[in-house]
Amino acid sequence: MALFRICISLIVLLDTSITLLPYAADWYGVTGLYPPESIQHYVDSYKRWSLIPAAASDETVRLGLWALIVCAAASTFGLLTRFATVGMWALLVSFHMRNPLILNGGDILLRASTFYVMLMPGGAAWSFDNLIRRRLMQPVQPGVIRKVLVLPFTHLARWDETFRGEASTGWVRPWTLRLAQIQLAVVYFFTGIDKVRGVNPGKGGYGDWVGGDAVGLALNHGTIARFEFLTGWPLWIFAPATWITLAWEIAFPLLVLWRRTRWYALSLGVLLHVGIFATMEVTHFSWTILSYYWLLIPAAVLIDMAGKATGSTEERINTVFYDGMCPVCKKSKRTLERLDWLGRLKYADIHDRQFAETELPDVTYADMLKQMYVKRPDGSYFGGYYAFRAMAPMLPLCWALVPFLWLPGAAFVGTRVYRFIAKNRFKYAKCDDEFCSLHLKLLAGNEVDDEVIAKVIALHEKYRASKPESGAPATG
Repeated sequence: MALFRICISLIVLLDTSITLLPYAADWYGVTGLYPPESIQHYVDSYKRWSLIPAAASDETVRLGLWALIVCAAASTFGLLTRFATVGMWALLVSFHMRNPLILNGGDILLRASTFYVMLMPGGAAWSFDNLIRRRLMQPVQPGVIRKVLVLPFTHLARWDETFRGEASTGWVRPWTLRLAQIQLAVVYFFTGIDKVRGVNPGKGGYGDWVGGDAVGLALNHGTIARFEFLTGWPLWIFAPATWITLAWEIAFPLLVLWRRTRWYALSLGVLLHVGIFATMEVTHFSWTILSYYWLLIPAAVLIDMAGKATGSTEERINTVFYDGMCPVCKKSKRTLERLDWLGRLKYADIHDRQFAETELPDVTYADMLKQMYVKRPDGSYFGGYYAFRAMAPMLPLCWALVPFLWLPGAAFVGTRVYRFIAKNRFKYAKCDDEFCSLHLKLLAGNEVDDEVIAKVIALHEKYRASKPESGAPATG
């Protein structure tokens, strides 16, 4: 819920700052696109409301937008979260009521999202509120300056916690989380149902979606298409994407309900919405709806990805087994060290055979020479592409790749790409000593059989004996 709060608030902040504020007079001013009389009539209909009067001046409108920016920024950082989220929702509703002509589906979804953010105890984690509670809600020491600086924030933080009804530690009530999850499922399901409404096969009326033309028509649309090069392509080329999208939307509630299909449903959704944003001008719609996906990922997964799972530090460390005589492997190790901001990885040279064979008793030395291995604290281990997939959730810069690594067919392609790179890595590696060169010559283009392994072992023993700490002079 904290991630959902951050994402939605950041979208409101950017959209208001970039899209609305620079054109405030045109969108919402008294001489803008929507006359004050029309604003008042729209607000008075169906018991709508707005905090900003219909005849408000341009200065008042800009002040309201700045207030919305401040509330969205405070909500993003989790500062007095309850006040910030209530203000963000109320002001966003107020501006939406001032000019409904400029709204689209993404705006309506964003407005609904701020409502859920307002209800959620999103400030109970990853927020300045927690920092205030933990650091400042201690007995205030004597001193006028400390009392003046600390007490106001302490009382506000305590009041916010009491108003929210959730402690800053421990469990929180899940009903708001469930409401937002249901909202996402309802949006997808009824969007799909609406697309098949009116289909009449008897009269040849299949519609754009069942007929397979919808995606092609959108990519050829002069207003929303992002690229011109797709214009003119036959619509049948995009028909599979149309049907897959339609079926996925209707089946989404069932797909996310079953744990075995949940990751596939979410991964397909990420591909779909990233593809929509990349090819169509849909403003923030893709990112708004993708923010809901955080609510379907167990918090334990996010905590583990952040390196804060329960247990000691050693219980969270994964061991990476690499070829210490291969320059490509050593370069990969250095890259992993730079990406491992959370300190979740440690490294072991496969040529330390006693340790490697003890840790990976079912993996042969030949297999270790062919691909990298990663061993988890629970004893499970993975090689090649699967090793990279196991490490990705621990590397913050790779988190965006994680959903794609579990897509259907990703392992089929990934294992073959990894195998090709691993098999040919010796051809393009540059060595800086004699032993490295001999090591690559032994492995490049050869099957790793018993004879090759024996030569590699002999070479590595010779290399270890030549190291200065062994008492022998260094060579190469």
